[in-house]
Amino acid sequence: MLTTSLCAAIALTATTPPRATVDRSKQSVAATALGAVSTDFATVMAEMDRARRELQERVTPSIVTVNTYIKVPEGVAFEGRWQVADESPFPGYAREKVASGILLDDKGTILCCRDPLTLDGDTFAEVYEIDTPTGARFECELVASEPTINLGILRVKLAEGQTLGDLVPATIGKADTVQLGDTVFAAADPFGSARTFSQGTVMALPTASCYQADLTGSFIHSSMSIAPGAIGGALVNAKGEVVGILVPPPSTDRTVRPDPHPYVTYALQIDTALGVGQALIEKRSNHSPWVGFSVLSQAELRERVRDGAKFDGMAKPNIGIYVDDLYDPSPAAKAGIRRGDFILEINGRKIASVVDFQQSLYYFSGSTVPVRYFRDGKELLAMVTIERRPVNANRP
Repeated sequence: MLTTSLCAAIALTATTPPRATVDRSKQSVAATALGAVSTDFATVMAEMDRARRELQERVTPSIVTVNTYIKVPEGVAFEGRWQVADESPFPGYAREKVASGILLDDKGTILCCRDPLTLDGDTFAEVYEIDTPTGARFECELVASEPTINLGILRVKLAEGQTLGDLVPATIGKADTVQLGDTVFAAADPFGSARTFSQGTVMALPTASCYQADLTGSFIHSSMSIAPGAIGGALVNAKGEVVGILVPPPSTDRTVRPDPHPYVTYALQIDTALGVGQALIEKRSNHSPWVGFSVLSQAELRERVRDGAKFDGMAKPNIGIYVDDLYDPSPAAKAGIRRGDFILEINGRKIASVVDFQQSLYYFSGSTVPVRYFRDGKELLAMVTIERRPVNANRP
């Protein structure tokens, strides 16, 4: 009805020739048509507003403020501070950084970014706290973090019998369901009265889920702008499912992360964040392990080849991931692994997906492990040391 009425109004106004005397009947028809358009448009907008409000109400209980506190040296005066607004619940500490986070479970596990958890010199703070949307405050402990993908894991310190109150674990979606042009929302809760619930469109999808060689290529890119304090919040789809975690633009310098861009917002795929997060929690790790190559799943390789017949004709194993890029020098290069190989196992653990590969790096970090791989129709074995990722391997 909206299109029909609008077309009628346009047709009447566009085709009627100029006259000295106005045709009142046609003018009335045009006015009626435009009035119908206005009424229908208002109805549509009201319905869209209602849907957005419901979506925000559904998502908000899973989003928290993340506060990082710094110890104030003795003798430093607290002059120039509002007594209430700048009040610290921790004597001798002052709030230093604020960001956002996502509640993952009823145990109080918080997914957030690593940068807001660190102080000058890339050292970790002693005290962390979350604020809930309803104003409750909980002290947290640092569980683990990952500097390359800027990921952090906190856990609420719950006292005996204490609950998380109105907080609700986030509903997790699948990043691979996100398509170009989809409407997505950035949901975050920076400190103070401001909140983020920004609507945008998916502009670019990840070219690969592995972040070892190309960090930006592993992100979802959306056409929205967020505040610095929104970092660590959620990228959600129209169903309210979390499909990514909001991260700042990548940087080659781990100690310097730029503020979010006004023209694009980056989100790490939730599948990657949770897969790596699981390994981080188990290992209590705070560094980036690496072997010196990036990988593609076989589905991603097929997409990269863009020729089904050519892909089907490649010599490849039934299960395994493709070595897409190789850094030299690196542990893998020293062990003889090449681009084009397929990784089958790491230390006896079958590698069927990119997440399997990423998790193995954390599980066996610091060890020299057997890596079984496939090349030219044959299975081969190499001993590879999983080392800490060198700074010069970072590229945005």
